[in-house]
Amino acid sequence: MPEIRTTDADEAAALQAAGARLVRHSHDLVFELASVSPGLDWARPALPGGFRLVGITEAGPRLAVASFMAYAPGHPDAPGSLLEAERRAWELLAGESGGPVLEPLSAAIMDTSTNTVAGAVVVTWQGAAPWGWGGGPWVADIFVVPAQQGRGLGRALLLGAIAWSHAAGELRIGLTVTDGNPAERLYVGVGFQRRRTLFVLKTTERPAPT
Repeated sequence: MPEIRTTDADEAAALQAAGARLVRHSHDLVFELASVSPGLDWARPALPGGFRLVGITEAGPRLAVASFMAYAPGHPDAPGSLLEAERRAWELLAGESGGPVLEPLSAAIMDTSTNTVAGAVVVTWQGAAPWGWGGGPWVADIFVVPAQQGRGLGRALLLGAIAWSHAAGELRIGLTVTDGNPAERLYVGVGFQRRRTLFVLKTTERPAPT
């Protein structure tokens, strides 16, 4: 089925009215690091007891199970199966989706009582794009498993990525959030702003006239 991408909400609505299927409605958010006040401490907050921070490579084999658990059925970003979650994690860490992984920014939080991943952030490098993105670190994935949500782990991971980017002299950091994902409140709360809304639709192929 042919895929159509548009930033025009009216065009997306017209396409749907004509029979196209909306497969993704997302927003690109950007944090301009030049807006950070001098001396402002963006260091990652201290983790609660029972958790430790590890590099994303060390956590790699356990990321897929945690990411599968993090998204409840019906969540806009939920993988369809554990196998799909494993494929997504492998492609992401291999740099095959989202660009090369920036190891210093990417990290996982381990639950020391179970030696499982409680949450993780994977940051990649995204080159400049015509819609106004000037290039820089991009949060390709960030999640916290349901049992550990509400403890500030996601915020700690996000602020850590921002802090490293700022300290490294990066000008901006960005991410994409699916429309309706409540995590957008966290992103906006720490300083991200919407820059682009994208609709991805698929149309039904019609046979060529004979």
